[in-house]
Amino acid sequence: MKKTVVILVLVLIAFITAVYIVFGDQYKAATSVHFVTEGMYEYTFEGDYGLDDLMAEGGAASSDDLVRFVTKFLTHGLVNPEPSKDISRDFGCSSICAPCTNGTFCVGRNFDWPGANGDLVIVHSHPKTGYSSIASFYIPFLGFGDNWKPESMQDKLMLLASLFGALDGMNEKGLYVADLVAGDQDETHQDSGKPNVTTTLAIRLLLNKAANVEEALQLLNTYDHHSDVGFAHHLAISDAEGRNVVVEWVDNKMLVTESALCTNHYLAPSSKQGSSLYYEDSHRRFDMLQNWRDSLPAMTKEQLTQGISSVASKEYTRWTVVFDRKTMSATYYQNADFSQPYVAFIKREL
Repeated sequence: MKKTVVILVLVLIAFITAVYIVFGDQYKAATSVHFVTEGMYEYTFEGDYGLDDLMAEGGAASSDDLVRFVTKFLTHGLVNPEPSKDISRDFGCSSICAPCTNGTFCVGRNFDWPGANGDLVIVHSHPKTGYSSIASFYIPFLGFGDNWKPESMQDKLMLLASLFGALDGMNEKGLYVADLVAGDQDETHQDSGKPNVTTTLAIRLLLNKAANVEEALQLLNTYDHHSDVGFAHHLAISDAEGRNVVVEWVDNKMLVTESALCTNHYLAPSSKQGSSLYYEDSHRRFDMLQNWRDSLPAMTKEQLTQGISSVASKEYTRWTVVFDRKTMSATYYQNADFSQPYVAFIKREL
């Protein structure tokens, strides 16, 4: 009898050990999810979440591909998210990079999405190989639905997808990347035989693997880019040395413009330069940010926040984030309410 009990205990220990080996990182990440305030959660993943495996398989050309990968690799088929296809496709944003009085280059960014109603997740990534980073994930973006919340353990496991759905972020080297719509619905779908990336997957790869703008551009050139959610996109990218670029795709070709500002019209010299579905509003926000940046040789963090808040909207702006390379922090504000900041750090204790 005692021998049978011992065998059963050993089998149970072996089973628990095997489950932890397979699901340890995922379970630890799921238990890290915590409610910050109304409309905001925080999530930390430490370890291998399969980014290299995904790219070795050819990458992803759509959000459906990303969800399938999350199901296959990260949950081993035990969690089967079914994203909604009802995604609002009308959104636009603003980004500004500027010299700061603390000797670094600070960044401010508004994420605007009229009509959407969902929660922001601040995503801390500490990959097994690659740079640590902090990024923003909007729950409706991958189609989880406006009312979806990471409350049950299964739902918390589904937040693994947030690692591949970053909409802006900064890594420990000071590389900043943000997704903004470029101004029309002319989707990019490159097909040169390179590994595929969606817009948000590209952001994740840059945050994990690029230390500066030059490395980011080299990395982007190694992928075939595919637009997310039915829009043309451009990426605002800046680094700790003060280089700022906007990357966009026209006629499936990648174009790079040196610019510290980005809103929702095309910037690169091309047949689309200056054009946008949001022409008047996009140029208005761009010009306001340009005037603000030109008025000060260097800004305090508070002045940068004032600048980006001047083009925020209580109706449209889901969040504003100001990245500080001195403290390696991200200060978040929701719904254009600048009275309640929440500060998160890249290198927090795990």
